[in-house]
Amino acid sequence: MFFNNKGILGINARNLLYIRPYNPKKAIKLADDKIKTKQFLEVREVPVPKLFAIIKEGKEVEKFDFNSLPTAFVLKPNKGFGGEGIIPIIGKKDGKYITAGKKEISKEELKDHIKDILDGRFSISNVADYAFFEQYIVADERIGKFSYEGLPDIRVVVHNLIPVMAMLRLPTKESEGKANLHMGAVGVGIDIAKGQATYCTYKNKIIEELPEGLGKIRGLKIPYWDEILNISSRVQLITNLGYMAIDICIDKNSGPVLLEINARAGLGVQIANLAPLRKRLERIEGVKVTTPAKGVRIAKDMFGNIVEKEIEHLSGKQIIGTEENVEIIQKTGTFRIQARVDTSKNVSIIDEETAIKSRLLDNTEDYDDEKSTLKLKFSIKNKRLQTVVEVEKITNKNYKMILGKRDLKNFLIDPQADKEKSEKVINIIQKIEDKNETSKVNFHDIDQQLLQIDNKIKLLYHLRPLNLEDEKRKFFGNKQYNPQFEYPQLKFDTIELSEELEKIQMDDSALGQIFKEKKIEIFKKIRLIESIDEADFTKISIELYGQPTKEDKDKCIELIKNIKEKPKKEEKQYNSTETKNRFEEVFKSYELNNWKVKIKESMVADCVAGKNNSMFIKEDAVFNQTRIESLIIHEIETHILTAENGKKQPYEIFNRGLANYLTTQEGLAMFNVEQQQNSPFEENLKALSHVICIYESIKNSFAETFSKLIELGIAEEQAFRSCLKAKRGFYDTSRHGAFTKDYIYYKGYYQIKDFISNNGKLQDLYIGKIDTKDIEKVKMISGIVEAKILPKWLIK
Repeated sequence: MFFNNKGILGINARNLLYIRPYNPKKAIKLADDKIKTKQFLEVREVPVPKLFAIIKEGKEVEKFDFNSLPTAFVLKPNKGFGGEGIIPIIGKKDGKYITAGKKEISKEELKDHIKDILDGRFSISNVADYAFFEQYIVADERIGKFSYEGLPDIRVVVHNLIPVMAMLRLPTKESEGKANLHMGAVGVGIDIAKGQATYCTYKNKIIEELPEGLGKIRGLKIPYWDEILNISSRVQLITNLGYMAIDICIDKNSGPVLLEINARAGLGVQIANLAPLRKRLERIEGVKVTTPAKGVRIAKDMFGNIVEKEIEHLSGKQIIGTEENVEIIQKTGTFRIQARVDTSKNVSIIDEETAIKSRLLDNTEDYDDEKSTLKLKFSIKNKRLQTVVEVEKITNKNYKMILGKRDLKNFLIDPQADKEKSEKVINIIQKIEDKNETSKVNFHDIDQQLLQIDNKIKLLYHLRPLNLEDEKRKFFGNKQYNPQFEYPQLKFDTIELSEELEKIQMDDSALGQIFKEKKIEIFKKIRLIESIDEADFTKISIELYGQPTKEDKDKCIELIKNIKEKPKKEEKQYNSTETKNRFEEVFKSYELNNWKVKIKESMVADCVAGKNNSMFIKEDAVFNQTRIESLIIHEIETHILTAENGKKQPYEIFNRGLANYLTTQEGLAMFNVEQQQNSPFEENLKALSHVICIYESIKNSFAETFSKLIELGIAEEQAFRSCLKAKRGFYDTSRHGAFTKDYIYYKGYYQIKDFISNNGKLQDLYIGKIDTKDIEKVKMISGIVEAKILPKWLIK
């Protein structure tokens, strides 16, 4: 009966309707490569088993030190599928390895197996593969006690960030410790909303008790259920697989651990749940989900009973669909049958053969033979009813009872409940999320919320290579070498911050638009960090900072060629202490007594304006007079003065920066230095080389881009710094792509030139850290004041 259900998802339909439209080839390629998948997810703080070793070539097998492995480990093919080729080792005895299925394997047999893996015997396309050894997970006892030796896991099918179906897979003696259903493992359905075990299936048949006398499992509460659902949805988001299965186990010490992801999820989960997967997938089609948390909430509501409770609260009635499980209550016990709702029938009907087999007709006090009616007690969704039903032959195999309208008075009947349920779910969730929509927007709260979220991101920190000095040495030892950078682990939860951002709502006023644009910018910065070393990294960077055109690149090349080396004039050199004294004089002249100048021993740059009203100078740095005055104009009389004026505005965003403020800020700084020091921007070798470097990096490797800069006469150190800035965000810098942030100096300078040519006033840009295009909107905001502190050379 179950396999005749039209809602069952078959392999062809799965491939045509879900895998092809929703799973990009690149994402599938990642999923098929277990090693890359684990490394990709690990740096994004998804818990995965520890990787011990990788064998890539046959010649490595004989050289490999098997004694370097722990007592227990798992040997896997990198591109295997369906559990094939996996050997879990739980110990060693008399020189032989013991598998989870209690088989003994010699070292030579293990080597032969590794060679089979390398030959591609277990790979998806029978192509050469890698073998790897990883941590053997010891199962949480609450689940492990139902498994025969091997590691049980939980498979969750996710689509559109919504976990639609899940099952627990239990290894058996027949499956030799592996959790694959086709090898003889047991599949146990899981109620998505409650995280409880439901039906138990073995070889496509429903069983009441587990094999090997392991007992009953129905009703088992899965530990860490909410965390498992959130991991599943989050992994789908960061891998960009629109339809996938995630296999998660529960380690007895550390909790949920992701084993692997599957872009071609098997369909046995339907049997384990006695529920058609296609029907569930169709119900969520078109549902807009923006975060994993929302996807999990919708899953619980849609595939559980939370929505019914909400509607029951509003209507005073429970909701039931067109088909329901009915529990028949007898003196000797209870049994379940499937019932169909038919409001055209006045009286409920039970199938005659079912009534005979269940001995319902044996009680002459309840059964009226003349009228063929039966007094019956039954319950629907835990609501008990006592009624009189008619006894008739029901030929339909899918149900053995018909519920008539006389017994449905206390229920809300909706024949289209399944089709419309997703819409009701979304309406209820929307109602909860938007409950304050009509109330007045509190922009001061929004200001603080955005500030707190933005503070946590630390974009440049996450893009600074940890192994920079080592890779720099390697590069200058061989200029054909492309640095392999490592980056810090994320200091924040991207999902959590995204959810916080999503909750922030504002109106369409001028101030609302300002905050909305900042919210979008912060979203993009989170996405940028999430996409480190991914194809989307360059695209998101361009969305944030723009990219040089070919015309920009060609212009910069011509400008560099035309730069004439000026004779060096002798200038007095100032140490860090003398420079500090000069900066303090400037701060005092502007009455900025809250700013402090500090000398720091270890810094990358010679001088930088930091947070908390501090300006830092590198201890061993040396400056001439021209550079000191340039830093005063750039850092103090541009960035710091605009920040100080921003503090005097009613919202802190004017101090921290509106969306896209950086381009205006850096452009203004470049313009100010040019005007006040007679130092043409178009002779700024550093800014010009950044443009060329970014343009070339998008299409070339680190080494190739470096070579192009050297050909233009750029000094090696400057060329390396430009390439570093353009290639940060990539692990392997041989890849094409760029971090385009440093284009803003060039772009910003010409933006300021255009602003002035259109009669713009520089004084307006000192209101706070704003973008030139926002000036008119800013002036419409109540409480905005003119800039109080201006550079002395700007005051007329």
